[in-house]
Amino acid sequence: MSIQIDWARNPISVKSQVKSELDDFLNFLNELGIRKHSIIMSDRETKGHILFIYQKLDEEIIEKWKKGRE
Repeated sequence: MSIQIDWARNPISVKSQVKSELDDFLNFLNELGIRKHSIIMSDRETKGHILFIYQKLDEEIIEKWKKGRE
């Protein structure tokens, strides 16, 4: 998995060097009804991409994401 989730931030941040990974992740979240998130933006710190999630996100959802990517 090439996305990194910062659970300590409020809102939760999700980063990746590959924009298409975040596109796929957002599509996955939308399918689950998680729609309160930002658009994908350039991350000035890592020169990659970042988005923010503004609603509760369980680690179980991330496990589903990982299993779907295998």
